[in-house]
Amino acid sequence: MYVQEYGSDSPLPNRRHVYLAYIDSVKYFRPEIKSASGEALRTFVYHEILIGYLDYCKKIGFVSCSIWACPSTKRDDYVLYCHPTSQKMPKSDKLRSWYQNLIKKAVKDGVVVERNTLYDFFLQPTSDRKASISAACLPYCENDFWPGEAERLLEKKDDNTSQKKEPQVGRLMRVAKRDDRKGNLEDNLEDILLVHKLGEKMRTMKEDFIMLCLQRFCKHCQQPIVSGKSWVCTCCKNFHLCDQCHAEELSAPLKDRHPATTKQKHAFQRIEEEPLPETDDGDPTMESKYFDSRIDFLKHCQDNQYQFDTLRRAKHSTMMILYHLHDSACSACHQAMDQRFAWRCLVCAGCNFCDSCYKQDGEKLHIHKLKQTEQQVLPNYTLQVSFVILS
Repeated sequence: MYVQEYGSDSPLPNRRHVYLAYIDSVKYFRPEIKSASGEALRTFVYHEILIGYLDYCKKIGFVSCSIWACPSTKRDDYVLYCHPTSQKMPKSDKLRSWYQNLIKKAVKDGVVVERNTLYDFFLQPTSDRKASISAACLPYCENDFWPGEAERLLEKKDDNTSQKKEPQVGRLMRVAKRDDRKGNLEDNLEDILLVHKLGEKMRTMKEDFIMLCLQRFCKHCQQPIVSGKSWVCTCCKNFHLCDQCHAEELSAPLKDRHPATTKQKHAFQRIEEEPLPETDDGDPTMESKYFDSRIDFLKHCQDNQYQFDTLRRAKHSTMMILYHLHDSACSACHQAMDQRFAWRCLVCAGCNFCDSCYKQDGEKLHIHKLKQTEQQVLPNYTLQVSFVILS
């Protein structure tokens, strides 16, 4: 499983956001039976792993998670090189159903506060939404659908296309809740047209773009409520306002208050919100050039023939991957080194030197100070059934 985590120190709109980029597995799970709930035991275990990860993200301060449910093809390897020939790849509807069942469990367990689609959450105007609709509001995650599609649309943009769209500009600006008096009209126009085209592309397949709220979000400004007070509607399900938007709600004319579609207005109840922790879990970052990206890992497996098409090969490949993960090479001589006596740079991540090179060149090896750290030798063990990567 490859994920992208954007912590509390990341800029908006990615702040405190998680993108579940790739999930891959090989069908060697045993016993191959059904669980008490009636689903396959393998599915039950994988769901629990993912729910456990989402619960971990929620507890350390992440507020949202996005997923692009895009199945791989029969000969397309996402993470693991060479799948068993007997393993079937799910179609789009089957994969969506798999995620929906996962989300239902997460909602029932209180891990997920609300489930939505990326299109409905960010691009669909509603009567209660006060924030303007902009492409700058969507989380920008590497290899996600919408950034690639947006870049393609911007490359295709020309003057003729812009002129054809100009009669629609007024309507689009009203839908996006934009005021042409604010900001640069040309920039607003380009952003609105991009959002419009992007919405047209995503609308027909919006169920593939899943948006999970791990914390409460304000329905007016669309921002997570990370501390202070929040206000919950006593009549509607999962309708929350932050303290500032609730104050604006009270000062608004009665006809514009929630819900805007009926004369009977709803009351709100105040809730004290515990401040969210910083997303840094305190554990040291473990870096490896083999795991920097999905492509790097897949290429590493292909170059070394680390295949997963049989159980025997899967066991060997997993043990070799663990060997490469824990036994890095010297940055000077590029030979395998004993981790117990490695010399590490305190500034540069992944900069390690073997004891022989340090004895030969000393501090001349590197511009920064080097420190020798002892590490525990990993015990021998046998992998039984599954292979899971968290990065």
